[in-house]
Amino acid sequence: MNTLFQIETDRVMLTWSKARGKEPVPILGNKTTVGRLVIQKRRNGLQFGKNTWRSYVPEAVSTDPEQVVGPLIYEETDYQLYLRSKSDARIEVFHRDPSIRRDLNEEEGGRVIHGCVNFGSQVGRCEFSVRVNNEPEFDFEIEVFPTKLDYASDYAELLAEVQRIMTGLALEYLRSTFQLGLKAHVPQPTHIEWLTLLQHVVDDLEHALHQVAQRPIRGLTRAPIMVRAEHIKRIDSAVRSVVRRGAGSGRLMQLNGVIAVRQYLQERRARPTLDTPEHRWLAAQLEQIRRKLGDLRQQESVREKSERRNQALLELDQLKARIARLSRLEPIACAEGEPPSGFASLQLLAASGYREAYQHCIILSLGLRIEGGPLQLSVKDLSLLYEYWCYLALLRLTSEETGKSIRLRDLFIIRQQGLQVLLQKGRESCIHFDTSTERKVRVTYNPRFQGDSVLIPQQPDMVITFEEPNWSTLHLILDAKYRVDGSPEYVEQYTSPGPPVEAINVLHRYRDAILEHDNEEWANERPKRTVVQAAAVFPFREPTPEAFRSSRLWQSLDRLGIGAIPLLPGHTDYLREWLRSALRQGGWSLADRAIDHRARQRAHDWRIAASEPVLVGVLRDDNEIRHLDWIREHRLYYMPLLKTQRRQYAAKWVAIYSSEALHKPGSVTHYAPVDFIEVVSRGKISTPWKASRDSTELQVLYHLGNLKEMEQPVENREVNGRRQRFSQHRWTSRLALGRAKTLEELLLETEPEWRLYEQLQACGINFYLDPRQPVLGDKDNPEWRVWFVVPDKQLRIRYSGSSGFVVKHYSGVQRSLLRLEEVLEMLYPTTYATPGKQL
Repeated sequence: MNTLFQIETDRVMLTWSKARGKEPVPILGNKTTVGRLVIQKRRNGLQFGKNTWRSYVPEAVSTDPEQVVGPLIYEETDYQLYLRSKSDARIEVFHRDPSIRRDLNEEEGGRVIHGCVNFGSQVGRCEFSVRVNNEPEFDFEIEVFPTKLDYASDYAELLAEVQRIMTGLALEYLRSTFQLGLKAHVPQPTHIEWLTLLQHVVDDLEHALHQVAQRPIRGLTRAPIMVRAEHIKRIDSAVRSVVRRGAGSGRLMQLNGVIAVRQYLQERRARPTLDTPEHRWLAAQLEQIRRKLGDLRQQESVREKSERRNQALLELDQLKARIARLSRLEPIACAEGEPPSGFASLQLLAASGYREAYQHCIILSLGLRIEGGPLQLSVKDLSLLYEYWCYLALLRLTSEETGKSIRLRDLFIIRQQGLQVLLQKGRESCIHFDTSTERKVRVTYNPRFQGDSVLIPQQPDMVITFEEPNWSTLHLILDAKYRVDGSPEYVEQYTSPGPPVEAINVLHRYRDAILEHDNEEWANERPKRTVVQAAAVFPFREPTPEAFRSSRLWQSLDRLGIGAIPLLPGHTDYLREWLRSALRQGGWSLADRAIDHRARQRAHDWRIAASEPVLVGVLRDDNEIRHLDWIREHRLYYMPLLKTQRRQYAAKWVAIYSSEALHKPGSVTHYAPVDFIEVVSRGKISTPWKASRDSTELQVLYHLGNLKEMEQPVENREVNGRRQRFSQHRWTSRLALGRAKTLEELLLETEPEWRLYEQLQACGINFYLDPRQPVLGDKDNPEWRVWFVVPDKQLRIRYSGSSGFVVKHYSGVQRSLLRLEEVLEMLYPTTYATPGKQL
């Protein structure tokens, strides 16, 4: 182990070392940072031993315990603490945060303490206290530095950005480290700020109230009291009125034999009292503090059990008990009722004890600022602060790019849970950036995607949502990851440090798992993916400008839709570029950036292919080779004009059937795209052979592109022992031309026919295709479509266009089914849902 410092006294010996393992690799800005080690005596007569030593300082001063410079201590790093007593005395290492002491173990009856200390993602100052037999021996203070941020610039700016919304958002109660802060006027202090200030002033408040109790300033009261008639000192109009009315108590007495009065009369006599407005005001303040402590304790008690929660409850109970003791001081206990409305008193402002108590109570209405000062403020874990800052940076950049100004303080929803102050999560906290066009842009912090469309709820850190007319909702996802993998293996694979691999995998999960319906009306349809791209933002500053641009993490954002973006204060260029690219693209261009499923892309291509008519042409019987060479050389093909064949004008492709003279077995062997179509007389088509018909007969002349051979010819295989006769033109589609292996399959022109064909094959259903007489049928006439024959069920099935599927029994009974699923249910009801459906 690498020893960083040692502290020796005449009673104990403490050693702080770097544990074996992966060394922290700080960014360039941290290499010149100076560490901190401050040692403070807590026992009179304490003497430091000769083994007191610290690293990271010149050797000449390394043994000086008065030095304040020390070794660099980093976040997320294991350190070993070893403390040994030089006698039989019991020793203790105290820290206010119990979680930091969790891995410390006692040995030899409390004479030895050792274990691991890891500050996680907390940075700042940290103070430990060493006690011997429960008496303080010495304190030492170290400073924990971040490895991924520059402590002096990045971390300070990050805190400033979060404080701009609310200081309490950056604070956390009871953490291992602290930052220095001071009290300040803020619009709305949080509970944690109030409690921090109370802890800061409670000792002084207690001292001031004890001073008030020792020398209270009494007031005078003239409250009516009953006194013996002979003891009345001052006869005023009130006493005369009592005598005239015969009021009072006791027996009647004669005065001078003339006036009869009661034995006891009511008199308003001035007398000293502690029930003054000043004491009432102080009592009301203490009662308010006590109630607020009770409310905080109740809220904290329902949080998840932990060592920190238990310590927080203990401290709240201790504070409440101290306030209760102060309420029992005589001047406070004698105060009854509320102070007058709008009460002000020179006594509270000037009198000794009262003045200090008043000032400390007023301090509790203030807030805090992390700007250096006498207060020790626990700050949130750096991982959460980084996430908050990333959200703020995204909002600021979105505001700048859309030109819509926002006031962050007015837009954020802060959620207080006892001593915890957090940003409100969920879709209700989204911020809108509506542009001048009809497009709507929303930025949401921690939205939760759940419901029937999502099997497992998903909650990414940040989501940018685009909504515009005629387009479905599209999302971009950002996940803040305060972790960086800079291992040689990682850099070799991705050409740059970046977020851990598991963080990238989470982005893939978000893209696949977040599914949504377009609207309520389509709730019965399958939900669709709505995430276009997802990126992890991570703290990294590239060593040279534009170095990260060549990394796979950046380039994969556009190519795969998944990647990473470095983001630090003053280094937001990559996020701005990515965001600007999305904001300046329309819905169509954004949709093009989404990675589609290969099967869906193929299905889309097949649908387009099914809409493109293909003319399957034949060659001349007398010389097929010469005809094929002429087609290849002149890029022409012609056929007689037929008035019933509208597809002659819409043909996109021409395929050529070669008989067994050219290819065995006979097959569709060549194809070419149609460049344009003409209608001319046969005499205007120059061919090496003579026209067999009237030269004035109109022909459809197809001007072709390059004639290519089929990679897989569509063969005319034997069916029932013989092959089909193929002597005249036929129609099919590019879908069938690209998928068919036999002439029977070539007749399956449409997507529904191919769906039925695949389903029957996948289900192992025995069937065969029965093509109609090979003639040039009309595509709009379903009579020309192929029949699917299922002999086991004695059924024939044919796709009938807008009528769905025609199912015909051998007996002649016929019915129409609109959907393919209904056909399959009828064939195998036990397998496909609704049983009992028969023809």
